Amino acid sequence: MTVHEQTEGERQFERYLESMRYSYEFEKPYAERAKKPDFTITTGHGVLLADAKDFDSYMPLGFMQVDVHFRIREKIQAGYKKFKEYKDFPCCVVLQNNGNVHVFSEEPRVVLGSMYGDFGFAVPVSVGAVRSPVDRPEPVPVFQGNACMTPTKNTTISALVSLREIPVGMRRLTKIWKEFPDKHTNECLAIAEERFPGFDPDEKHMGVIVWENCYARLPVSREIFNGPYDERWGLVGENIEQVFCGAGALDS
Repeated sequence: MTVHEQTEGERQFERYLESMRYSYEFEKPYAERAKKPDFTITTGHGVLLADAKDFDSYMPLGFMQVDVHFRIREKIQAGYKKFKEYKDFPCCVVLQNNGNVHVFSEEPRVVLGSMYGDFGFAVPVSVGAVRSPVDRPEPVPVFQGNACMTPTKNTTISALVSLREIPVGMRRLTKIWKEFPDKHTNECLAIAEERFPGFDPDEKHMGVIVWENCYARLPVSREIFNGPYDERWGLVGENIEQVFCGAGALDS
């Protein structure tokens, strides 16, 4: 049997799962199903499947217009094809950006817009008497056309999961630079070492952002993917909001 070389996304997601001490199997075969998911993950809150999708590095030359939703929607479509046979499991599409400057897989407006429709603003227009600037209503953020997630579309995909590496050390040092703009770098480093025991400017931690599909047939439990450097967005009432942010992500 030929074993393919793992992608960067698969390696990074393995690293994350191991840091969270989740039990998993890579490319576990399922009887009478043609495709194997990258990961079968077993937790105390059930079994879920995940497939890692990589964005190749890309640095464009010159000016160009970019559809920021297009590339993420491609990965959603690829996940749909992989998981068509797995409607009895919660299924996640894992996103790994390997340096593509046109991919914003950690930006809520872009990822949620890719899922629920192009992100934009509705601007109320007055007809007739002109209102004063004080009376004019504010633009309202809305999802427009081209939704990938609807009550009848891609309901097998329970969530998108964006992999990220948080540069904790540099974030802490940057905060100190902003706090003491007149101090030299060595002085800021000394303050960081005093404020954060064991401070390391190169400290980084793996984390994920979970983007729940509010139309999913089977949701991903909110009791998992909730580590100190994780974040989650989901439905609260009628709005999609941040429903979790780990202490490490908040602190860094």
